[in-house]
Amino acid sequence: MEEYPEELRTPPVALVAVVGCPELHTAISTHLHSEQPPINTLALPDFSKISVVAKRAKEGSEAGQFSGILKRDWLLKHRTMVPAVVAALFGSDHVNGDPAQWLQVCTDLENLKAVIKGRNIKLVLVLVVQSTSKDEISEDRMIALRKRAEVDSKYIVVFDPNNAMELKQSLSRHGAFL
Repeated sequence: MEEYPEELRTPPVALVAVVGCPELHTAISTHLHSEQPPINTLALPDFSKISVVAKRAKEGSEAGQFSGILKRDWLLKHRTMVPAVVAALFGSDHVNGDPAQWLQVCTDLENLKAVIKGRNIKLVLVLVVQSTSKDEISEDRMIALRKRAEVDSKYIVVFDPNNAMELKQSLSRHGAFL
């Protein structure tokens, strides 16, 4: 059995891409990797790197031909390159900020939606707030954000990294989207 690659010897593992707010990637990745079963993360520091998700693996000359149940390296690709969920992290100051910041959030969302379109990847919006600014996110902006992203309200998570009790609950919600 040792001659087979790891993806064939171990249970399937999901992959989550985390984009934006790079200072939180370690905490999110650590929590998701400690879940049962563990969840791999692909941490992208900013939205300009999201094109990594769009790149297709180069297919060999045997692209349409394969013997067996799965294409070659299919399990590896879905463990390390093609996420099941993209979590877009936005600071609450960008959502409630001046019009230029809001326009940047909208542009990032449009680019993100274009990349994951037709790829069966779920989109989760994570609003990173500080304990003091939690009440500042207006309901109108939340609705506009949800409509812009074309997601249900259950796919919007409010995340407070400074509140230890809420931190665990928010991180658990991230894992629940798989």
